[in-house]
Amino acid sequence: MKNIKITTITEEARKLLIKASFDLPDDIIEAVKNAVKKEKSHRAGEILKLILENAKIAREQRLPLCQDCGLVYIDISIGRDICIEESGSLNDLINQMVAETYNSNYLRKSVVYDPLYERKNTSGNIPAIIHTDFTKDTFLNLKVCLKGGGSENCSYLHMLNPSTGEDEIIKLILSQVKKSVTGCCPPVIIGIGIGGSSSEVTRLARIAGFRNLKYRNPDRRYGKLEEKILNVVNETGIGPQGLGGRTTALACNIEYAPCHMASLPLAVFFGCHSTRRADSKISPP
Repeated sequence: MKNIKITTITEEARKLLIKASFDLPDDIIEAVKNAVKKEKSHRAGEILKLILENAKIAREQRLPLCQDCGLVYIDISIGRDICIEESGSLNDLINQMVAETYNSNYLRKSVVYDPLYERKNTSGNIPAIIHTDFTKDTFLNLKVCLKGGGSENCSYLHMLNPSTGEDEIIKLILSQVKKSVTGCCPPVIIGIGIGGSSSEVTRLARIAGFRNLKYRNPDRRYGKLEEKILNVVNETGIGPQGLGGRTTALACNIEYAPCHMASLPLAVFFGCHSTRRADSKISPP
């Protein structure tokens, strides 16, 4: 067995949380720069330049990329033969770290304890949404993602008829873009989950939404569908911040999984132009 101390995990997660809060990923910056070159609308181009300027200021002055400092997602993938040396509950220690990091870095805390009645702030932006799985890798992979409330509210789950085809899915996603994309600060990143179950497909959409924009789905059919949806969405002319232009979305990412023969689950996950994430690998000493 290869041992990794639990404090090593929490400290690395702290670094990633800070990085995600202040540093827009390079692939997103590159996508925005490419969008500037393609825009014919002066106003759209200026908005995209402001997004780049915002990212530059956030990185240099260590200021949050957005006033909504997001709900925290933490994914832990544990490789084979890796043992976590415990001195407490991993989830409890991660949540403690999240609260300390939000307080010490003056990040806005947005999580409420009771969703329906009291709506009282937990005062630490906790609990984080923590997901753990196991892989065949020889290391532990850690990923921290942040998602604001505006884009979180533009999330959809559909249980479609199994006979639903590609064209119908494109029309459905296009209608949702027209209905709500202006509520989540376009240009957006569209994450789509297909298959699994009603609960699993939303996780797939989240994974897709936080995937590096340089990577297409390795299955050529789904990779082509990603391109088709992106092109159709950008043909709407909604543009940056909904004020017109060619760049309504920076990317469309799809993740899929096997599903029951009587079902076709579909989930859509919009991420704003400040889709924040950071990840790293922890190898045993």
